[in-house]
Amino acid sequence: MARKNFLLKNFSREISSARIFATHTSFALWLLASFLLFTSFLLASCAKNAALVQVQPITERNGTSSATMLPQKQDAQSMLMSKSPITPRNIDSYLFFDDCIYVDVRSAKMFYEEGHIAGFTNIPFYGYIADFPNSHNALFKMTRRGGTYLGDVGSFSENYEDAASIIYDMLDKNKNIIAISTAGVESCYFLNLLVQLGYDETRLYNAGCFTNGMGNDIAYKTYRDARYLVHGIALPATNITYTIDSLAKIKD
Repeated sequence: MARKNFLLKNFSREISSARIFATHTSFALWLLASFLLFTSFLLASCAKNAALVQVQPITERNGTSSATMLPQKQDAQSMLMSKSPITPRNIDSYLFFDDCIYVDVRSAKMFYEEGHIAGFTNIPFYGYIADFPNSHNALFKMTRRGGTYLGDVGSFSENYEDAASIIYDMLDKNKNIIAISTAGVESCYFLNLLVQLGYDETRLYNAGCFTNGMGNDIAYKTYRDARYLVHGIALPATNITYTIDSLAKIKD
């Protein structure tokens, strides 16, 4: 009789344990099912919201797609950095576009030793593109004529017969051109030359100062939020020269 009571008590404990286990298992399964249901709902909701987000292509002024929309110039005829909507503060937002050409007109030594902006090509203004009246080593010389000042539109004269053709070959007239220089001066002269050669002035931007800021115009090199600054490297005992002796010289 005692053995029977012992077995009944053990059996009751096993039944109770089984019920507790079953209860815990059911609760765990309920939690898992609830989690899966919530996850499915969340994913479906995200997918629905994602479907509502439409990526609009950036369009150019002529309405064509897959082209860059640069800020519009308020004074299209001016190549001054003070009139340019692209500055060292915001130029990072307008880099690496296929329909833009980025030109740094400092000397090659400055370009490499002082650093530069990623994506810019070095085309030195002085000594290669243009120079002062008595210089014949550059493609063009700047002269004061017809009331113009050095560097103004109309002040450039060709030193070589193919000078203009070389510029056309280097710089596509159908693209935007963004220029930068030491303090925004040479880049202004450079863009004025392009205007004289027939480039669309509305597509020419003077990004201003790379090395030396002017007044409220900060230099890109010292702008602490600059994201694409390529730091300079030392070029000891390096002499960089340009020769254009193969071109046909225009006689004065």
